[in-house]
Amino acid sequence: MMPWTDIVRRFGPGRILGLLVVLAALGCLAWAFVFWDTAGEPVSAQSPMVIVQVPPGASLSSVAGELEKDGVIRSSLYLRLYAELHRSSGDVQAGVYRLSGRQTTAAVLRTLVEGDVAVRRLTIPEGYTVSDIAFLLQRRGIATASAFVAAARSYANPFVPGDAQVRYRLEGYAFPSTYKIAYDTNAAGVADILFSQWEREFTPAMRQEAAAEHLSVNQVMTLASLVEREAKLQRERPIIAAVFLNRLHIGMPMQSDPTVGYAMQEPIAQVTLKDERYPSPYNTYYVKGLPPGPICNPGLPSIEAVLKPAKVGYLYFYGLPDGSHIFSYTYEQQLQVEREH
Repeated sequence: MMPWTDIVRRFGPGRILGLLVVLAALGCLAWAFVFWDTAGEPVSAQSPMVIVQVPPGASLSSVAGELEKDGVIRSSLYLRLYAELHRSSGDVQAGVYRLSGRQTTAAVLRTLVEGDVAVRRLTIPEGYTVSDIAFLLQRRGIATASAFVAAARSYANPFVPGDAQVRYRLEGYAFPSTYKIAYDTNAAGVADILFSQWEREFTPAMRQEAAAEHLSVNQVMTLASLVEREAKLQRERPIIAAVFLNRLHIGMPMQSDPTVGYAMQEPIAQVTLKDERYPSPYNTYYVKGLPPGPICNPGLPSIEAVLKPAKVGYLYFYGLPDGSHIFSYTYEQQLQVEREH
């Protein structure tokens, strides 16, 4: 093997230095090629999901560093270079994200740029009360029950009269549906989402229908909540709505059993004479007319039943074990039905 001094003497220092520069450049190119080919790949197929919060005004550089530290991406440098190349370095949106090292860096960046924040699915069944929703939110880890109850109690609902003695100003207006709730949404934010959906569902045309029937929006929603809790069969909703509207028009008490349970804040299997005398503006045996507000959050079918009730003159209905009802025009007919069943 030729000694190093002989190599220098034979080829000269300049040639050797040039050769070393070329070799270094080739090495850098090889490293860059391998880096660009692998740094954007997923970290691991077994990487767990990570909750990442991007605060407003956060720079991509700071976000990239946290992502690398959390094992979401292989290289923060690669993310910054990739973002610059695709002109999206300043477009990262604030929010809470669920990310994983199972994703490519390109996929992670796309999630941040598009603002595809982490969400939790929330399904609110028809007929749920504010209390039911509050405990559902707490079970799902979205908000505490107490925080949602507080937000619902004082909610700025323009459709409920300011002096109405309602328990919750959001009751009846937390529309039953399936929602995607962002991770950073608090109890007040959830209330806004539910109310906004109700506003979309209760269309201007429906408000005109209510006005044509000389009903306020709150009266419609209160009646719909009674229908929601009384009706078990879809086909009977318009008939039950007609019964309550007929009673309302002639000044007859509503005498709806579910209002007693809501007033007493406990389930009532069978309303007794003592229960009927329970002093509450929600107890429609105790007070005449409608309660001050809804007793649950009705779905669209119950609302539509109030706006388009059946054209019948019934004033009474009697529930059967299968969920259906027998309807009567007079109290004598109702007593006869009760004797027979």
